[in-house]
Amino acid sequence: MSRSTTTDQSVEAHQGQTERTPQKSEVTHPDDPSASGNLDKIRDILFGAQAREHDRRFAQLEQHLLREATDLRNDLKRRFESLELYIKKEVESLTNRLSKEQDLRGESVTRLTQDLTHLAATLEEKARRLEQQATHAQSHVLQQLTERTNELAEEARVRHAETTSAMEGAVRDLRAEKTDRAALAGILMEAAQRLSKAEAPSSRG
Repeated sequence: MSRSTTTDQSVEAHQGQTERTPQKSEVTHPDDPSASGNLDKIRDILFGAQAREHDRRFAQLEQHLLREATDLRNDLKRRFESLELYIKKEVESLTNRLSKEQDLRGESVTRLTQDLTHLAATLEEKARRLEQQATHAQSHVLQQLTERTNELAEEARVRHAETTSAMEGAVRDLRAEKTDRAALAGILMEAAQRLSKAEAPSSRG
């Protein structure tokens, strides 16, 4: 039975008993000293059970409302706890996800830094090797140029010596040839003189 139905029935019963009360009170004389006491007894007889019933019903209703309020409060508490737990889990999940992403980005940055450092070291090593190769090549070229220059100088010296020796031989040959021509001329002159002397006695005889 609902609260409104119970209340309506109580009101109707109270009105009916109130309408019947004057008829009962008419039996008692108003000047009787025990009238008020009898009236209280009559009222207690008529309304006491109803009042107690009302009190019992109000107590039950109050208990019911208290239980409903307690259940509602517990339900709200459970819902809030569930919502709080859900929010905590979501926040924790988001925090973990952000932490993982941050770790991954940190690892990516670390790997990139290591790669750049390795690349810089590799480029530096290649530059050092190229510099060494260039220095070595330059030294080799200079050595070859020096050797070739020395060879050319030695070859020029040898050729100069050979040319000088050849020129000196030619001069000696020319001098020897001139000397031979002078001796031949002397021999020829001597032969001519002898021939001249030989022809002279012959002509006189």
